[in-house]
Amino acid sequence: MLKLIGTCSVAFLLSTIASLGAAAQEPAQCLGCHDFGPESPVHAVLEGSHGQVNKVEEAANRLPCEHCHGASIPHASAPTQVSPDISFGPRWSATIAAQDKQCLACHEGNIAEHWQDALHMINDLTCVTCHDVHSEVDKVLQPNGQEEVCTVCHKAQKQGIHALADDTDSNPQCTTCHNPHDHESAQTEMLKNRSEGCRSCHDLAQMAISPQVSPKANSYHKVMVQTDRSCLDCHQNIAHAAADSVPPMVPVAMRSKEVTLFFPGQADSEWLLSEHPGSQPLRQGRNCQQCHRSDEASMGSVQNYGKVADTRAVQVSFDQNATHLNITLQWTGPADDKDIALMWGDNSSDAFRRGGCFAACHSDMPGMSRDRGQQAGKYLLASRLQERRIGRPAIPVSNDALQTLLAAGNFVEMWRVNLADGGAIQSAILLAELDWRASATVSAVADYANGQWTVKIKRNRIGSDGFKDLNSLDRYTFGVALHGAQNAGGEHWVSLPMTLGFNSDDTDFRVQ
Repeated sequence: MLKLIGTCSVAFLLSTIASLGAAAQEPAQCLGCHDFGPESPVHAVLEGSHGQVNKVEEAANRLPCEHCHGASIPHASAPTQVSPDISFGPRWSATIAAQDKQCLACHEGNIAEHWQDALHMINDLTCVTCHDVHSEVDKVLQPNGQEEVCTVCHKAQKQGIHALADDTDSNPQCTTCHNPHDHESAQTEMLKNRSEGCRSCHDLAQMAISPQVSPKANSYHKVMVQTDRSCLDCHQNIAHAAADSVPPMVPVAMRSKEVTLFFPGQADSEWLLSEHPGSQPLRQGRNCQQCHRSDEASMGSVQNYGKVADTRAVQVSFDQNATHLNITLQWTGPADDKDIALMWGDNSSDAFRRGGCFAACHSDMPGMSRDRGQQAGKYLLASRLQERRIGRPAIPVSNDALQTLLAAGNFVEMWRVNLADGGAIQSAILLAELDWRASATVSAVADYANGQWTVKIKRNRIGSDGFKDLNSLDRYTFGVALHGAQNAGGEHWVSLPMTLGFNSDDTDFRVQ
């Protein structure tokens, strides 16, 4: 459900609850709280296909809100505290299966009949990742809006057909060649529509008389009279940019590579999970890298306000021996850089796996969007029963619950290297707060020579003092942050979440 605007009266709530027991919710009952406005555009759904099943008989054929969201009686009685039965975000999100079930109830017999085999479904996308039903016009269904939605992930297509960026306005829609509700291969769609996407520019009759087309090519083109042929039979992998010209959609594991740290502005957990355009796939399990790999420079530029550089580059390298994991960080920079930090975790913290360092950064921290002098430090949302909001204090879970989370490994580690002190390192366990601990688990040395910093970190494979053991079979997520002389705290440069495996091919880094 979208953000609530205004306050429901007690009488309205009582009448709503009573009516819910007997009949489906009428849109008017829900719209009493979900008012007009840019933060609650629910009224627009009434003008779209989901609001008017039959435009001739509008009043009788509107789908009630509960058709998609369930009866949601507890939500009606406590709308700011309890989720609807089925929520599509941004504040709450039902599971992927629950969301898909609501949409497939109507669409499995038509457009989404192959959704269970679709690569989008396999990669944790749901219908509302791309579709906005709370709008009169769903952008992904419009010729001039589809490209904007698809290229959030499919970055090669930003350059258009044949990488001719100047002609993107005249390109056919993505769905002319691809079926997003099935396997993404274009072969099937192009067989069905006789290569309509190609023929929107390439006319076979005109090519037959063109001096630029050889007789041999014209001879080959004659096979297109056959209905079981498409342009892809011969012209494979040429529609978009070359595969090596854009960042891969999956990581390529290496022992050492350059990582771009960027200025994050006021991007925090709350914004990422609610207002960020990618909040839905992020809540559903996707990782920031899956959409933003190679976007660091543009993100740093957009969020910067001229105080520091948009980005800093750090070479990150891994190796190991029988007792230690060794991490080397190297970068070019001034001698007064203050410190460099790593946040490190395994899959026990799902929030950190998806968001990396951003999972510990919140709107109520100093310098962030809802800073009211609370002096809040880093924490993970798993440690809170209730987040701090206007009129609501933050409520941590009980100490017993914290101990249960710690025992389950639902925390991350932070290692901070003081550059001015030759690499003196502080280590902490992060859950409800940063719990700094004196420990021999992690050590570091820092050296500055010829304009370059080199920091070497040794992390014991066997943890002590509450820190975890490093298991060669596990997959780890980590983030890097660098503080310069003029940008302490949240104004540091930070990496996207990255992954490490000891022997894997599908992580950003591997040890060997």
